[in-house]
Amino acid sequence: MEVNDIIGWIATAVTMLSFLSHKMLFLRVVNFIACAIWVVYGVLTGMNPVIVTNTVIGCIHIYWFYKNFDKIKTKTLH
Repeated sequence: MEVNDIIGWIATAVTMLSFLSHKMLFLRVVNFIACAIWVVYGVLTGMNPVIVTNTVIGCIHIYWFYKNFDKIKTKTLH
């Protein structure tokens, strides 16, 4: 198995892990990490759709973190 394949499988596993939580913050953080791994995979394999999709999803997560920062800080986020 090549390094690219291993990175792709890790990204897949982390993406699936993110959906196992009922807590939105956990889902967002873990899925953001998965997006970063997918972007690395996309760069290594030259797959522009993977890079663009996961960059956009990562930006959506960053926006959500920004909009919910006060709730996260005070732990009132459900």
